Amino acid sequence: MRIVGISSGGGHLTELLTITGHLPQLTALITENGAVKRNDGSGLPLQPILDPHRSLVGFFRNTFQSVRYLQRYKPDVVISTGAGMTVPFFLLARLFGAVWITTPSMTGRILYPFSSFFIVQNKTLLPFYKKAVVASIL
Repeated sequence: MRIVGISSGGGHLTELLTITGHLPQLTALITENGAVKRNDGSGLPLQPILDPHRSLVGFFRNTFQSVRYLQRYKPDVVISTGAGMTVPFFLLARLFGAVWITTPSMTGRILYPFSSFFIVQNKTLLPFYKKAVVASIL
């Protein structure tokens, strides 16, 4: 099984690293360019992707990069902790997998209808995501 994780840097990446640390295998971990340069102490090779920062040109560049990563890794499962920079990748990978979103964020509200399986950390998020499953590794 090919599992790809994608998130923005900072807290989103820290949360994704916690989740993926419990997975038997991880094909790729994709994050924003700045987090790749810092390497965030993960010890895992991080793949860079542009964070468009609400720029239309940046969005299209991110989408192009997403297509390349999807062709390279061909994921069966996609795991994401957000944020907005992950939207193009997730929408393009929709036919292949699942998403893990942990807060009632804008990204979560956008991607929820497209998710084949949606996991939240605690039951307080169920009013926002009616069909979600509650699971937590913490």
